[in-house]
Parts: sequence; C-alpha cells; structure tokens
Amino acid sequence: MFKRVGVAALALGVLSAAGCAKQSTPTINASMTQIMEPNAQTIWDITSGAYNDKGDGLEASKIPAVDWIKVAKAARQMRDRARILAKAPTALVVAAPNETILGQNSSHSGAKGTYDAASTEQVKALIDGNPALFAQKAKELADAGDAMLKAAHRKDAATLYKVSAGLDENCDGCHQPFWGTDETPPPK
Repeated sequence: MFKRVGVAALALGVLSAAGCAKQSTPTINASMTQIMEPNAQTIWDITSGAYNDKGDGLEASKIPAVDWIKVAKAARQMRDRARILAKAPTALVVAAPNETILGQNSSHSGAKGTYDAASTEQVKALIDGNPALFAQKAKELADAGDAMLKAAHRKDAATLYKVSAGLDENCDGCHQPFWGTDETPPPK
C-alpha cells in the first residue's frame, strides 16, 4: 500500500512540476529568423514553381500534394508564432543576451537612419512606444498565415497566390516602424 501511495505521489509531483514549469516565450529575433523567414521562403519557393502561363496566378495542379502539406505546415507555424507575438508585445524580449539582431551591424552612425536597422534597445523602445500597432501587425501576419493554411487545406491556389504575394508587405509593415529596414544599406 505504501509503495502505491509513493508511486502515486511521485507521479503527481512529476505532473505538477511539468504543469508549473514556466514556458519561455520566444524572442522576436528568434521568431523572425527561425520561424517567419524560413517558412515564408518555403511558401515562396513552392509558389514560384506554380505560376500560370501569364504569371498572374498559380495553378493548383502545379503544386504536388507534398508541397500543399509543406505550405500548410509553414503557414501554421507562422500563424501560431504571430499569435504569440500579438498577445503581449510589451512583455516580449527582442533578442537573447549577446545576440546580434538582423541588420544591427549595418548601422553607419549608431543611430537608426534610413537604411539602418535599429539596435535591440531601440526595437524594444519602439514596440513599447506603440504596442497596439505591433499587436496589429502581428495579428495581420497571423491572419495571413491562417488564410494560407486554409488555402492549403482546400488546395485553393487563387487564395494562396493572393496572400503569399502580399506576405512581403506584411513583413515590411512591421519591419519599417519597429525594426528598421530590410533593405541593403548603401556602401560606405
């Protein structure tokens, strides 16, 4: 009897510890470099091989079943991460300690200029200064991911084309006000 109680107590302790373990929120930089960028690229690579003869749309028949699955997976990952980012923008961490963010070293003057990316501190201050806009931009990206996910499930090439073609604008819509630019800086 004591053995069963001990095993039950141990199991309860393990389950409790697992439930109480603090789940860390991913950094914005990790979200961009590990989720958004590679998944957007997957979607663009697949759609670029499926253009119709006019180049103004996609042909569903040019997207193999395995690629529809890849689009769905990529879109789901983007949607889910964007939802996380939209929920608590001011509680988010821009980058891990000692992590260089995209474009940080392109700054010529140390101040955010036309072609310069902001520093980690600048990005955080910009998000904290307008969390509603950051949440809105993250929600727009989540909505785009959701639309592409649904399109992949329906094999709806027209919707996939429309949404994936606007995906770069979704990204730039957040990069411009908060991160700086993703444009290549001019030579020094």
